[in-house]
Amino acid sequence: MPGVTDFLARLTALAATGGLDGPDGLRYNASLPELAAHYGDPWDGGRIHRESRWPHGFSWGDVQTVFCHCRRLQSLSLPVWHGELELPLAGGGLVTLDTHVTESALIAALTAAGCRWETVTYENVPDQRTLEVAVAEEVRVAFVLTDRDGHADHDGHQARDGRADRDGHDAPPPEDWLLDKALLWGYDHTDCPEPDRTLPDDGWGASPN
Repeated sequence: MPGVTDFLARLTALAATGGLDGPDGLRYNASLPELAAHYGDPWDGGRIHRESRWPHGFSWGDVQTVFCHCRRLQSLSLPVWHGELELPLAGGGLVTLDTHVTESALIAALTAAGCRWETVTYENVPDQRTLEVAVAEEVRVAFVLTDRDGHADHDGHQARDGRADRDGHDAPPPEDWLLDKALLWGYDHTDCPEPDRTLPDDGWGASPN
């Protein structure tokens, strides 16, 4: 399995360009049919809202995405806390990457790439903070960090690698915080044209709603 250096390079590219895998890959506002042609058909993750088909979730490997009814990518998330992720390859297939990224390694990589970020903290969540990068005026990438070994308790029982959450335990938190998840989204998707209801099914659902 490729080491964490490869995954860190992809995160740096995401922060610098808003894309995870080059200009033809996963990026904000990317076309669903074009991505399907590039990677192969995604796994259908279901509706975001029960009452309408769009926006709709799809996944390539462990990359979770949300698309508008215009078939443009609205957001992307990477569940880094899993410890390793399967990411899509051009032409089909998946590659498994180690995702154990520390805050110091992430900051060093972002600094070397010339990225700037704002650190967001939360009064009610003292063991979490976010590094938010403005890729463009209306496009953001966020890296959520936690000071808990094994990352946040996402399932309510155990943290990553099967180790219990440090809350309530005697072990001190690690000196170097850990990357928990990475997110991409945009604010400018407000003037999306209404779908042409006269067009046939494009393979992603006959109903635009």
